[in-house]
Amino acid sequence: MKKLIITILPCIFLFFTCDNIDMDNEKVLDNTPPIIHITYPANQATVFDTIKVTAYAFDNIKLDKVILYINDSTIFENQNGPYEHQWNTLLHAEDEYYTIRATAKDSAGNLTSSESIQVFINNQDNIKPNGLFLFPSTGQIVNGTIKITLQAEDNDDIAYIDLFINGDSITTFYEPSQLDGHYHFNWNTNTANEDNINTIYAKIIDHSNNYDIAGPISVTVNNIDAPDILNPQGTIVFPPAGSIVNGFVDIEVNAYDNIGIANVKFIINGILKSTDSIAPYIYSWDTTPEEEDQDHTINIDIIDASENMVSLYPITVHVNNIPNPDLIAPNIIIYEPAANQTVSGAIEILTITTDNDSIDKVEFYHNYSLVHIDSSFNYSYSWDTESEQEDSEHTWYAKAFDISGNQSQTSPITVFVNNLDDEIPTGAIIYPYAGQVVSDTILIQATVNDNIGISNVQFNINNITEYIDYEDPFQYAWNTLAYSEDQEHLLSITIFDLDSNFTNHSIIVMVNNNPIPNEDLEFPFASILSPISGQTLSDTITVSGFASDNYIVSEVQFFINAELISTFNDTPYSFELNTLLLENNIEHIITMTAEDQAGNASYAQPVLININNP
Repeated sequence: MKKLIITILPCIFLFFTCDNIDMDNEKVLDNTPPIIHITYPANQATVFDTIKVTAYAFDNIKLDKVILYINDSTIFENQNGPYEHQWNTLLHAEDEYYTIRATAKDSAGNLTSSESIQVFINNQDNIKPNGLFLFPSTGQIVNGTIKITLQAEDNDDIAYIDLFINGDSITTFYEPSQLDGHYHFNWNTNTANEDNINTIYAKIIDHSNNYDIAGPISVTVNNIDAPDILNPQGTIVFPPAGSIVNGFVDIEVNAYDNIGIANVKFIINGILKSTDSIAPYIYSWDTTPEEEDQDHTINIDIIDASENMVSLYPITVHVNNIPNPDLIAPNIIIYEPAANQTVSGAIEILTITTDNDSIDKVEFYHNYSLVHIDSSFNYSYSWDTESEQEDSEHTWYAKAFDISGNQSQTSPITVFVNNLDDEIPTGAIIYPYAGQVVSDTILIQATVNDNIGISNVQFNINNITEYIDYEDPFQYAWNTLAYSEDQEHLLSITIFDLDSNFTNHSIIVMVNNNPIPNEDLEFPFASILSPISGQTLSDTITVSGFASDNYIVSEVQFFINAELISTFNDTPYSFELNTLLLENNIEHIITMTAEDQAGNASYAQPVLININNP
């Protein structure tokens, strides 16, 4: 080892004293092509006016020339950065796609072409406005003065709106209402012909003279009421037909009419009992004077304000004021514990108990002996199994009694008592994995499980206990710098449950803390995984990327519209983006950079997204 160090040191000294070793000499064999890609605008972007076209270029020795092209025409050529060009899109055809690409040539003649992107030029507003009538609706019958309400919108702005009724312009709107943003006009229909159909439409014009027609809609004017020849309608809401009633019963009627209800008449067995003229229409019927155990007929007459009358279909109910003897037994089941269940400690024996009338009590039987009587809902019994023989079998059932003396019994169930925990816990080291090469300080993580509960987890390095963790998550921060380099080390955990049962799990890892060499000239790779370019998004989205390096990626950064929004020093490289915080209905550009520990930095292909939140 000492001989190797003596040999390497002169080489290092010569390297740093040989005046760059001809690194700038173009005659040095250079087979590495330069790196170049378009950084702005994004692929599939819509552009207008004058924009800055930018590119990123890099070479391991020296760049000779960078050229920017639009549709294969050179727009920029230079050796030194920044590589950018102010492009006036007004000099090009409207509503067309244009291809932008770049090439980079280094001093050795290596040539690289970037990926081509396409952009769309849109400098003129040729989008028509649109609108619709919110009120009235087509086919509607109107009278008096109504408020015509129109909703209109444009990609830029509304210049004015002409409102027409039957072909005549009746008003012009220049601004919407400040209250709701709609356009309103109060139309007195008494000036229109009675019982005629009237056509309403609006012409909406924007500041670029694009226009659209809202409507037409047709409404009928009816200001003079026709004679009321319609009968009222109604239903008997309560009691239901065929029901059994007793005591006082509220007979409830739902009545309605096109004009108004005058009164509702309640007739029982052909005799008028009550007249009600105020809603809700209810008559409280005392059934106790009526003939017992007989059917009785209820008729309802409804009269409207124009004296039109309708008689509802009669219903029949059965009067029963003297109850029959209760001969129905209650129902009862034990729903906890389950049959054949293994139990321990203090448990609740729970029942579901029902009856057509009322429950008086529930008796609980253990091994066929009565041990408890419960007269209060929810009818249960608390059983301490620790007073029973261990690993023994027990039989339980319950009896329910109602207030009439009827009774029923559950089916017996068998349970097993087991209060001593002889089951060992389980678990494993989930990080690092067996055979992994580790460095610096790592977090040893364990997953554990037990039928009762975990007391603690001991973390052992090379059979020496270094840490005891009493709380989930069970983990230990291990500083590998304090251990032998390039050696295997035994990591193990000892898991103890609450009854001192324990188990072990171990793995072997390799420690390697060698630093990254200073001559690392390889750039990391970076790519945006989601979202994809051209996607339309709303609400909260996940932005994620991928980065790798021949050694270690030290930092990943995400930008939106050239503004830093998130920085990561470890995977995963993802975050949640609330698009509601971004400007709506426009395009945004997401970019990503990755840098390794040697300072080499790379840029991912930018992604263009459209934000459209309702």
